[in-house]
Amino acid sequence: MKRAFRLIVLLAACFAAPMAAAGDDPVRLSDAEHLSWRAIGRINVTGFDSGGMCTGTLIAPDLVLTAAHCLFALNPNRVVRPGQVHFLAGWLKGGYAAHRVAAEIKLHPDYDQANGINFQTLASDLALLRLAAPIPPDEVQPLPADLGAADGGALSLIGYRRDRTSALSRHDDCRVLNRWPGILGLDCPVVFGTSGAPVLTRTDQGWRVIAVVSAGSTGPGRIRTVAAKPDATFLTPE
Repeated sequence: MKRAFRLIVLLAACFAAPMAAAGDDPVRLSDAEHLSWRAIGRINVTGFDSGGMCTGTLIAPDLVLTAAHCLFALNPNRVVRPGQVHFLAGWLKGGYAAHRVAAEIKLHPDYDQANGINFQTLASDLALLRLAAPIPPDEVQPLPADLGAADGGALSLIGYRRDRTSALSRHDDCRVLNRWPGILGLDCPVVFGTSGAPVLTRTDQGWRVIAVVSAGSTGPGRIRTVAAKPDATFLTPE
């Protein structure tokens, strides 16, 4: 397993270089298609004036799921303050379906930014933002997490990218190539900005979030993306 990590580059604080290769271009969602995915939004941090961003998903009216490393945007040794974190649901060309500021940040208890890249860091690269005010479902319908949903078929990955910061891009037909405890290795590529984006599967109840983009691979091999799988304890409200 140590060998596998030589292929992985963490998208630390959204500063990583693009990792998509020729022929890996995602589908660019049209303005009309955004209506179905308003629960996916941009996460912006006040004071991060270098153009950094991440992606997050509204999984309940007052909860946004994203990657933990996104909350270290201003200082790699310190998590940002909740009031500095803005969630813009359905961000599209300067407009949005809803805007909320985080009131509380909950990092996965096993996540340690200073611990470097290892299996524990990648599996625990998860964070929940509790919003200062819920977003009513009639404004934005949450996209729930489903910890029991199958990951053996075609998956989708939807998020914001450095080369398309104002609209969502989508990879379909993503396949799981490897599994480690709490981690999925996928064959579809990601670039800057996609950190925190949802990995989605279609169930009988509709689309569900099963993992969160943590890192991308630039080395040889077929694994292009590493995603963290939330666990029930982490998602259970305190």
